[in-house]
Amino acid sequence: MTHDPSSEKAETMAMPERRRVIAGLADETVETVADLQVRGRADEIAAELREAHLPALEEAGYIEWDREEETIEPGPNFEEAAEHIADLPDPDDDPADD
Repeated sequence: MTHDPSSEKAETMAMPERRRVIAGLADETVETVADLQVRGRADEIAAELREAHLPALEEAGYIEWDREEETIEPGPNFEEAAEHIADLPDPDDDPADD
């Protein structure tokens, strides 16, 4: 089995929550984890972000996340993700809403 980095990157960005992080950083509306808690139950959203989405984005190099300060900044590979954010499905356009 071969290692396909482009497939891993696409998988990292497949979840709407992760696209929201990148989009928020790109338009400079996100600096902290609290900035991402826009709907739903705040505790549930914060846990999901901390346990799944922020670590995946950090591992891909898309963000730098300071867990103590709860700040988020663009990472070394941020531009790679930000260049394609407009091409990704709108995270607020949930197919279940149709």
